[in-house]
Amino acid sequence: MTDMVDRTATSTLFGFDFQTNAAIVLMLDNIKDMSDIKMEGYEDVEIRLSDGSSVLAQAKSAVNGSTDFSKALPNLKKAMESLSDAYSKCPSTKQLIYISNSANPLSIPSEKQIFLGVSSRRSYDSLPGKSKKRIDDILSSIKGPFDKSKLLIQTFYFETDDEKERNKYVVDYVIKDFITTIGINSVTPSELHKIWHYDIFKSGTKRDSRLKLTKNDVIWPVIVLATNNMNFDDEDLDDSETEEITRLYKDVINLCTEKYEFVTKVLYAYNFFYEGTKKERAGLFINSHYKDYLYLLDDVTMNDDIKECLIRIILRNVLNKRIQINRIKEATKL
Repeated sequence: MTDMVDRTATSTLFGFDFQTNAAIVLMLDNIKDMSDIKMEGYEDVEIRLSDGSSVLAQAKSAVNGSTDFSKALPNLKKAMESLSDAYSKCPSTKQLIYISNSANPLSIPSEKQIFLGVSSRRSYDSLPGKSKKRIDDILSSIKGPFDKSKLLIQTFYFETDDEKERNKYVVDYVIKDFITTIGINSVTPSELHKIWHYDIFKSGTKRDSRLKLTKNDVIWPVIVLATNNMNFDDEDLDDSETEEITRLYKDVINLCTEKYEFVTKVLYAYNFFYEGTKKERAGLFINSHYKDYLYLLDDVTMNDDIKECLIRIILRNVLNKRIQINRIKEATKL
C-alpha cells in the first residue's frame, strides 16, 4: 500500500514538473506576442497575447513517456474534453494545444513515428489519416465546441530522475536557443531555467486567476542576469567599501530597484542626455543623475557614501549593457 502511495505521489509531482516546463516551452514559442502567462487558469497553461486572444494548453505526462503508453489514450481524451470546455469559456482562443512527453501521444502504434525525436509539433491538418480519425472520434463524443484548425499536438522529451537529463530539451534546446537569439552570452540556460521554473510554478499555486506573470515579469530576470557583473572601474573605493558593495550588490539590484521600470527610466533619461563626447557621456550622465535614483535605497540601511557608490555601479552596469538590453527588448517586443 505504501509503495502504491509513493508511486502515485511521484507521478503527481512529476506531472507538476512537466506542466511547468511545458509552460516555459510554450511561453518562449509565443514570447514576441505574449502579454502574460498563467498556470491553472482556463487551462493548465494559459497565455494571453497582445491582440487579446489566448493560447490554451493541456499538459499531460507519463513518468516513462518514451515506453509507457498505457495512459496515452485516456490522457488524450481528457485533454480534448478540457480544451473544449476552456474554448467554450474563451472563444477568442487563437490556439488549442495538447502538449505531452509521450512518444505516442495519440496511442496509434503505426503512426507514432511522426512524434519521434526530442520534440515535435503537428497541427491537425498535418496529421496522417489514422491520427486525424482518432481526434475526430474523440471530438464526436464531446458536446462542446472545438475548432480543429486551431489544434496543435506538441511533444518533447522529459523523463528520468536525473534532473539534468530530464530538463535537457527545455534547457539545452529551448532556453539556449532563446539566449542565442537575443545574443546574451553572460546568461546561462540552467540559471534562467531555475528562475522561470520557480516563478511559473509559484504563479500556478495562487487561486486568484487575476495573478499572472506579465512579459515584464518574465523578461526582467534576463535583464538582471545580463547586467549582473561587478564593475568598479573609476570608483575610488577602499577595501572595506569594495567588500560591502560586493556583498550587497545582488540583493539590492533585485530588491531595491523597480525591476523593468527602473531600467526603462534609466535608458529613457540617457537617450535624452547629450553632454560630452561619446566616451564621456555615460560618466557625465551618472554624475548628473545618480541622485535621482537614491530613493531606491531609502529602506536599505547603509551609509550615504556606500549608497552613492552602489547607485553609480548599478547605473554603470545598466548603461554598459544597454545594447544587450535593447536587443532583449527588440527580440521579445517588450
